[in-house]
Amino acid sequence: MVQNRLLERMLHTAHPHLIAGVASDSLLRLSIVRHLTRLLNTRRGSVPIDSEYGLSDMNNIAGSLAMGTSEEICEEIIWQIKRYEPRLRNPALTSIKEENQIITLKFELSAQIVRDDTQVSGDVFSMYLRINSAGQIYIEARRDR
Repeated sequence: MVQNRLLERMLHTAHPHLIAGVASDSLLRLSIVRHLTRLLNTRRGSVPIDSEYGLSDMNNIAGSLAMGTSEEICEEIIWQIKRYEPRLRNPALTSIKEENQIITLKFELSAQIVRDDTQVSGDVFSMYLRINSAGQIYIEARRDR
């Protein structure tokens, strides 16, 4: 399995100085975060080649929960990750309550990284997902794991 996406490989070939001195594990994790950010901020039905790619419209999701409960949001995000991010296995999403953030939903995503087609790494990759009231999803890798 190729660890980086096609456009990233092309960029790194054309400009190798961009990745000089960066560990391959860090590049892999950054690539996963970038792809998940694109995937989860794409609205379902907006990609002509695959109508299932992306999440349902979540405008004003934090204020009204019009899309559904946080469990339904978790299920949809997990489904998208299982279908479109083959470098992650066994994804788990848990809701995090924050008292001072009323209009933002926060989740922790953890999954195992797949190093190649046959080997699932024992490394658990954890990241935070924040969904603001406009439905925009921000992803940040956890630093302590």
